[in-house]
Formats: sequence, structure tokens, C-alpha cells
Amino acid sequence: MKKSAKPAILTVLILLLVATTLVLSNVGLRFKYEELVRKKVELDKKLKDQRTKKVNLIAGYQAVSSENKIVSIAESKLGMVRRTQPKIIVNVNKKLIAEVNEKLKAKYE
Repeated sequence: MKKSAKPAILTVLILLLVATTLVLSNVGLRFKYEELVRKKVELDKKLKDQRTKKVNLIAGYQAVSSENKIVSIAESKLGMVRRTQPKIIVNVNKKLIAEVNEKLKAKYE
């Protein structure tokens, strides 16, 4: 009995097909991995740039909102003058406040 070469050829072809599929999928996955790593590096750079921009904006805000800067602008551009007299202090009798509160409660009850 002579064996046919067809099953051996078929087996070799199937093995070659499986090996080729594995190699091609490996190469494809490697390219995808490298692309994702490249994107990650770009996004990390963008994030770092955004953080730097945020720090610069905060520093600019602090420079503009400092008391010395506001006072100098108010005096020079707006013509405002610093107060030299103390603030007005208003004293109110606590008994008077209590009486007014009682009258209001009585009115709305």
C-alpha cells in the first residue's frame, strides 16, 4: 500500500497558514503597540504643556491681583485716594434691637 502525499501536503499547508497568521498578527500588534506608545508620549507632552500654562496663568493672576498692584492702579488711573481717617463705627443698643425684633414677631404672628 502506497500512502498518498495529499494529507501530508494539506497538513504542511495548514501549519504554514497558522504560522503565517501568528506572525502577521504579532507584527500587527507590535505596530499598534508602537502607535499607542507614540500617542501616549504626545498626550503626556500636551499634559505637561497644559500644566505649565496653568502655572503661568496662576502666576499672572497673582501678579495682577496683588494688593500693591491694585492700589497703584486705583491711585494712578482711577484717581482714588487712600483713607486717612478711621472707619465710621456705628454703635447700636442691644435692647433696641430686641424691642424691634419683638415688634416684628408680634406683627407677623
